[in-house]
Amino acid sequence: MFSPEHLTLRLVHLKPSEKWIFRANGLSFVLLKEGGGKCISKTITQRLAPGDVLVLNGTPEKKGGLFADEGTEMVFGLFAVNFEHLFPLFASNEIWLLQNIAEIFKGARWYGAASPLAKECHRLLAEVPAPFNLDHRSQLLRVVAAIFSEEFKNTEPHRVGTARTEEHMVRVFKELSAKELMNLSVGKLAGRFGCSKRHLNRQFHQHFGFSVAAMRMEMRLLKAATLLRDPDIKVINVAEQCGFNHLGLFNTYFKRRFGASPGRWRKISAQAEGQPVNPVHDGLVCPLRSNGICPWNPDVSLVYKAATSQQKIAGSAGQ
Repeated sequence: MFSPEHLTLRLVHLKPSEKWIFRANGLSFVLLKEGGGKCISKTITQRLAPGDVLVLNGTPEKKGGLFADEGTEMVFGLFAVNFEHLFPLFASNEIWLLQNIAEIFKGARWYGAASPLAKECHRLLAEVPAPFNLDHRSQLLRVVAAIFSEEFKNTEPHRVGTARTEEHMVRVFKELSAKELMNLSVGKLAGRFGCSKRHLNRQFHQHFGFSVAAMRMEMRLLKAATLLRDPDIKVINVAEQCGFNHLGLFNTYFKRRFGASPGRWRKISAQAEGQPVNPVHDGLVCPLRSNGICPWNPDVSLVYKAATSQQKIAGSAGQ
């Protein structure tokens, strides 16, 4: 389900001393163009100047937000990304690092105007076409990719560590495609890692906090949510493409995961697109967060901490 700002660039004008609260569904990307002010969140209090870049978690904070300086209007480019819908874009080695990335973006992340990354983001933003079409969204994704690539690069040396077992797990994980992760049985995946199913699940619980089967189910359902945005594809075909051979089973898993049937999810998603943007609004509720397993929820330390009932469902279906 998409918030109005999802991959849609808006220009926000904050009047002197005005406050803007970041409540978008997912991550908000703020690129300051004019004026000055400050960002206050649980993680940082930062002065802002033209050329700065901020990545903000969508969780509203009573005392937090962006504040324009007195006597100065603050102007910034704004767009949001629903992280769960980007999941299929990540490579296997990047999925392995998501726990660290989730920690980085728990609150707010600031990139100073003088940094090469901030300069590159503003350069890419200047090339975003005005029409809200595929070119528009693709260019915004380049901004997201620039930031995430930098964080992945900074995180990987710390994540790999020195232990031989972990190095082996990371190496094999890099070689697996998303399709293989979704479609191979747990037994075959264990074979690729050169260990037993029990040991593989133990490794996944250690690094991610959930089982292999739970991860596979999560990837299938996130792919289904993305495919359902196409009004011309039948629900049964979505189920088949995501590895479900029984439509009723697909409907059950999907509703437990997102709180709505596939058909209802499609209607709500379609209605959510194209809505006007207000600098201060309630936004739509992220389904990951409402189920307590959103990777960007500050209350959750692991990337995908599946509930017990969901783990049982995924475990029975993933064998």
